[in-house]
Amino acid sequence: MISRSLLLAATVMTAIVATPVFAQSPAVTGLEAWKAVVGNTIVGKTPTGEASVEYFAPDGVAKNKIDGKPGEGEWTLRGDKVCTDYADDDEDEEDDESDDDSGSDEEADCYALSVQGDALTLTDEAGKARVFKILPGNAEKL
Repeated sequence: MISRSLLLAATVMTAIVATPVFAQSPAVTGLEAWKAVVGNTIVGKTPTGEASVEYFAPDGVAKNKIDGKPGEGEWTLRGDKVCTDYADDDEDEEDDESDDDSGSDEEADCYALSVQGDALTLTDEAGKARVFKILPGNAEKL
């Protein structure tokens, strides 16, 4: 009786360990990936290693906090890329065309995107990729 119980327990444990918790969904890109991000928060690191939190509101507003310092800007979709333009990014740059919107494409940072599960990969125009975790809603109340 005890050996039968041990055998049953061992079989159940083997089945639990051998069965994956969930199957990883395939990665989606472009607009399909952006649908998983808009209205949510991403957390990760800046290219210089600072803690980064960003919230992308459905109305095109983007809010961030870089090492605790808040910022606000806007996001747009351009083809299969998302572009962000934060007001504080422009403070350090001289802009002789401040009244002319024709240079706005040059001010925005654009990224190719890929989402798999709760992981967002943003790839800049130089091909450097960064991975962020997607949190539901405005998780950091930005």
